[in-house]
Amino acid sequence: MTVQEEYSNLKTSDLLKDQSDYDAIVVGSGPAGMSAALCLSRARLSVLIIDRSLPGGQTATAYKITNYLGFPDGILGSELSTRMEDQLAAYNITYSCETVEDIIDMNNNMKRVQTDLGKVYQTKGVILAIGLEPKPLESKFEMQFLGRGLSYYAQSDIMKYKDKHVAVIGGGNCACYAADYLSEFVEKLYLIHRSDYLKAVRSLKEKIMENPVIDVIWNTEISDAFGIDKLEKIKLHNMTNNQETWIDVQGVFIYVGRIPPKDIINFELNVDEKGFIVTDDYMRTNKHGIYAAGDIRSKQIRQISTAVSDGMIAAINLDKDLFQ
Repeated sequence: MTVQEEYSNLKTSDLLKDQSDYDAIVVGSGPAGMSAALCLSRARLSVLIIDRSLPGGQTATAYKITNYLGFPDGILGSELSTRMEDQLAAYNITYSCETVEDIIDMNNNMKRVQTDLGKVYQTKGVILAIGLEPKPLESKFEMQFLGRGLSYYAQSDIMKYKDKHVAVIGGGNCACYAADYLSEFVEKLYLIHRSDYLKAVRSLKEKIMENPVIDVIWNTEISDAFGIDKLEKIKLHNMTNNQETWIDVQGVFIYVGRIPPKDIINFELNVDEKGFIVTDDYMRTNKHGIYAAGDIRSKQIRQISTAVSDGMIAAINLDKDLFQ
């Protein structure tokens, strides 16, 4: 049985049916959430992880991760996520595949976490490690072609695009990593960017610019898309000269940033102007017993290593604040 199957089975286990009280609840199972749960369990606290999907978060959808210490040759995102899951499986941590809809009694010592399955769990402390979601272009054609040639993840059904023409929208690290990965499979790739320079790290920029499969199209945005049953072509608008051009592509991958989830819920937490949760250096929010960790935090750097660090700091301080 795989680790993911083990976690899935936990949802219907007798333990989950009978227990509704936990010392701590971690919302989210990316690197920050898994790090927090591991630390809490090692402190001998009862821990429940709640997430709408299987453990891994954005890490599981990443291609090759080369900046995480301990893996000099890099590691696939899916493999790193699996290794993190394997480590969690050795501890007494309960996992439930649900969506948190509300946190009730925020100002009380005992808080109630309500989910979309109608369940309510009681806990003294909550760590929000809910991560971010892909930022949409907010265009009319997105929903029309989503899953039919348009995606937010380069690894989704990659073999459908083997030897095809595709486009990646964006110019940051994620967009460039996606372009580099896709270029190993496709015949032609257009990297379409609104600016006249890439925001990726230097080594990645060089790989993109030297890759014969990739054409970078500067100062351009996608303005329309066409297809009968699935995506066939996209219209590009040059922001410098207003020229519009149709190009044939069978796939479009959108990497224009990540944003806090829209259903972050009215947690009555302080957030910054972009919707990220404000914490102190100890991962405490403005509500006693509520902590935030990982990419959802208002901070400068969002990497796997900083998420793991956030999760550990949140767990240590939750234990110190509420149980010592």
